[in-house]
Amino acid sequence: MQPVTTLIERTGPLTFARFMELALYEETNGYYMKGAGLSRSHTSPIGMEGGDFFTAPCLSPLLARCLVRQLVEIDDCLGHPAVFHLVEMGPGNGTLLRDMLQECGERHAALLSRLACVLVERSPALRRHQQDTLSAWATHEGGIRWVDDVSRLSGDGLTGMLFSNELVDAFPVHRIRMERDGLRELYVTRRHGEFVEIAGEPSTPELALFLADLGVELPDGFTTEINLNAVRWIEQVARALDLGVVVTIDYGHTSRDYFSRERGNGTLMGYYRHRVSMNPYTLVGEQDLTAHVNFSSLARAGGQAGLTTTGLTNLMYFLMSMGIDDMVQDHDRESDTARAAAQLLRHHGMGTTFKVLIQHKGIEHPTLRGLRHRPFFESALTAAPEVPLQGGASVMRHAHCGGQ
Repeated sequence: MQPVTTLIERTGPLTFARFMELALYEETNGYYMKGAGLSRSHTSPIGMEGGDFFTAPCLSPLLARCLVRQLVEIDDCLGHPAVFHLVEMGPGNGTLLRDMLQECGERHAALLSRLACVLVERSPALRRHQQDTLSAWATHEGGIRWVDDVSRLSGDGLTGMLFSNELVDAFPVHRIRMERDGLRELYVTRRHGEFVEIAGEPSTPELALFLADLGVELPDGFTTEINLNAVRWIEQVARALDLGVVVTIDYGHTSRDYFSRERGNGTLMGYYRHRVSMNPYTLVGEQDLTAHVNFSSLARAGGQAGLTTTGLTNLMYFLMSMGIDDMVQDHDRESDTARAAAQLLRHHGMGTTFKVLIQHKGIEHPTLRGLRHRPFFESALTAAPEVPLQGGASVMRHAHCGGQ
């Protein structure tokens, strides 16, 4: 990717976060910004056919229907405000919001009439897809508008629900490694015409502070990612919301699992035409890059910014709590709807790898149906992680916690 190469030649090695930012979001050559490969047979990275990966909304409207049920309950908690702001951050191709509006139109017309919809999208290419997908709702009386960054919503005094599905995993991350002489950061440079990584001093003291705040002590040789962008994002979300709920759906772990021995090489991976790539330095600008989400960090940073953690569950329990079984009971087992439900609920698949973090602000601690079943003890988000030791042994600090 020429912009990355040019920058390295001009300024020297880049942090991996900067490399990932350019690979995904560089104005003309970034993966998301150019339609994810206009030279290929598709113009969107998302989809079962032609895309590089698919998301839950691509499978069926089931997730949308469950989210609407949760939305109705949140509306009750807020006392049915005259204007309910429904904000989707990172809306992909617009399918999830479209299906939610359709569900509201069919079953909750009074709520639909009060919805003011906002889509937070920085990619012009994806914004065009969203506008096409939502074209039938262009004249929605509550309005649909786009902003390019959640910070644009700060000061708007939003009341309602801000939500995202598979957004945070696409934020650029720093890569770090603990070595005998201390914490090192991994940088990207060029050698013999190829991108390679080298270790150097951390680019910012925030990296060490991030680990310290979570009570993490990494052993020698442990490589992982730190998502400082996720911290800044949840802080901006907290500032944008005056009264309501934040719902974050993504694949990831609590700190206890994120820094466990089995993830000693980190969680970074790429996706190209539905195939997983473990090399981020090939197909730069053509493959998606992603890292699992640290939900403990999101909960902690949100709490410091004014959000209260309502609860954490996994996608399987969230969907079951919201009645997905009722939605598919009249469908044949081999139907597309039943197959989609099975994939969403799959153990050791989307059902348990994906988590649902709910946070609230300005209201008493709500009892939400989506959090009825939780596979985590209450301390899971704040418990210290498992600390791997040399020789394969491990110890648990503050081992009162549980987790997935």
